[in-house]
Amino acid sequence: MKYSKKILLFKYAPKKIGIAFCFILCILHFGFAQAPLVKMWDKRFGGTNSDIIFNFEQTADSGYILGGWSSSAISGDKTQASRGYDDYWLVKTDSIGNKQWDKRFGGNDYDELYSMHQTFDHGYIFGGLSYSGNNGDKSQPRWGGDDFWVVKTDSQGIKQWDKRFGGTDFDELFSLSQTADGGYILGGWSSSFISGDKTQNPRGTYDYWIVRVSPSGAKLWDRRYGGNDYDILYSILQTIDGGFLLSGSTSSGNNGDITQASAGGNDFWIVKCDSLGNKLWDKRFGGSGDDILSSSIQTNDGGYILAGYSNSGAGGDKTQNTWGANDYWIIKIDSAGNKQWDRDFGGTSEENELGNITQTSGNGYLIAGTSYSPIGGDKTENNLGGIQTWILKIDSAGNKEWDKTILTPGNDRAGFALQTNDGCYIITNYTDGGIGGYKTQSNWDTTNFSTDYWIVKFCETFQANFTAMPNLCPGTCASFQNLSVNATSYQWSFPGAFPSSSTATNPTNICYANPGSYDVQLIAYNANGSDTLLRTNYITVYPSPPPQSITQNGDTLFAIAGSASYQWYFNGNIINGATNYFYIAPASGDYNVVATDANGCEVEAAIFNVIANILGTEDSGLWTVFPNPVEGKFTMHNSQFTIGTALEVSVFNVMGEKMEIEIQSGTNNNSSYEIDVHTLPPGLYYIEIASSEKTFRSKFVKQ
Repeated sequence: MKYSKKILLFKYAPKKIGIAFCFILCILHFGFAQAPLVKMWDKRFGGTNSDIIFNFEQTADSGYILGGWSSSAISGDKTQASRGYDDYWLVKTDSIGNKQWDKRFGGNDYDELYSMHQTFDHGYIFGGLSYSGNNGDKSQPRWGGDDFWVVKTDSQGIKQWDKRFGGTDFDELFSLSQTADGGYILGGWSSSFISGDKTQNPRGTYDYWIVRVSPSGAKLWDRRYGGNDYDILYSILQTIDGGFLLSGSTSSGNNGDITQASAGGNDFWIVKCDSLGNKLWDKRFGGSGDDILSSSIQTNDGGYILAGYSNSGAGGDKTQNTWGANDYWIIKIDSAGNKQWDRDFGGTSEENELGNITQTSGNGYLIAGTSYSPIGGDKTENNLGGIQTWILKIDSAGNKEWDKTILTPGNDRAGFALQTNDGCYIITNYTDGGIGGYKTQSNWDTTNFSTDYWIVKFCETFQANFTAMPNLCPGTCASFQNLSVNATSYQWSFPGAFPSSSTATNPTNICYANPGSYDVQLIAYNANGSDTLLRTNYITVYPSPPPQSITQNGDTLFAIAGSASYQWYFNGNIINGATNYFYIAPASGDYNVVATDANGCEVEAAIFNVIANILGTEDSGLWTVFPNPVEGKFTMHNSQFTIGTALEVSVFNVMGEKMEIEIQSGTNNNSSYEIDVHTLPPGLYYIEIASSEKTFRSKFVKQ
């Protein structure tokens, strides 16, 4: 028989609030601007029995991984037979929710997945509780009632290893994450005494229990934290200092590892420990009722935000009354655990499950859970079914920006949400609802009200947005692509450009003359108002490249060396392959070169009326250099100059610089010259012999 877990959920009758007091609270709670959302798509995944999602993430390829457990046989979206009563079940989708694959992992009994993450190698780590023995996908027998069970797969869901951790009583994993060194930290609760993998006796009925493992799943150490009653860990994360934050709830008194007395029934309880699990401090937060913490994250400022649900009134650490039986309760603390603010959000009935809280762009927060409430309190929409997922967006100070009820005609549990990498929002739950509301697919089991995984994406319906090539060269122009959603008119501002403003949907030919960094602002309008997007220093105009010029030395044209690349032209036509800083002109005419710097900015120089008097080349066979390559001396032989003609012999490096070596020059009295080049460093050189009537040039290599 399956063990009935003591996950603490509390339900109380709604409190009556006087009309005047309610009016005051409505003023306080409704001071926000609602941002309407529009649904992009939704998908249902399941079989013909119950499928319960309890975790999801956006993956590195912008798709999604959904994880929970399933008791379905091969049916619907499930492609593998059940091994026991419940099995871990993963579903991988692409960025628009199309299923790519699904995988089942389990033994012959109950296996329930509660936590999952994509790993550094783009595989997956996931875990929960297992009541199964050594069979199926499980390679180790259980120690006692149920144990932590962790599975590592590759990017396609193929199992690489699995590990069991526990003692001889009940041990349930509820949270895990990968650590900076590639290993893993596992967290949950335990009632086991010293036995199996557990090295410390419990302090009460249940204690927090964490297990540190290597990248291959080998246990490194374990720690127990608790008081004399129930201490239930829901979240564990590695902090930026390499330690860990443990979050959950406690009904214990001020004893054991708990250093503060209870304010009421259950309280939020967090423990900060170092990288070896040694406790640094703990903090307790609560009111006069029950306060259950279910999600926590470290924030961008190094502090933490704690989220759960509460039926406490104002008092203790809670500064606001509840709207109904239970509300979401959010606490922001600094890096040392000191409370900075708290907020209560709810409707007039009951919000008794908070799924998760995540930080969004702009340092706000997205909260997701479930609600039974109609319109009232902080809730602006009625449910369609009995219980629905309810999400809220709050700013960095905890002020509500908007809320959204995710409608189906059924009952939806365990709501989770996050902001996607395109700025939209993705929500998951498990539901028995059929087609209706935002749900476009019926459940696989339409007779017994079994649940399926459900995922739905929303985007804000009114949003200013744009893109452009942000890096420009001086004197060039930009074109802007408008990505605004649901806007009808636009006002652009381009400080430092010409023109400096526009009302076009997609402005083009916005030109910048001078180097620097420039802001761009877009105000998008529709009948409901306006949305402004200011991107500071969005356009970068690079410095001008250094000026270019062309000089001629004999038949060779030289640009200024040092640019990233060059391209030569003759009489306005590109010369294929002429991409060096110098070019040997084969014909008379006009030449120009385009030099490009490291930023991709171009500068041009030209030389006109070039006279090319080259009558031979190294390929003509009329002039020879031997030996070539040369180590010390070589002989130059030619028969093209008239005896008695005055000659000048020169050697140039590839930079066009004339080399200072002793070379015989004078009257042509014979057809051979011996040149000593032993003082030259190794490399490629040009040798030139010229008279008043003709010039020859050849190459040689100095070894």
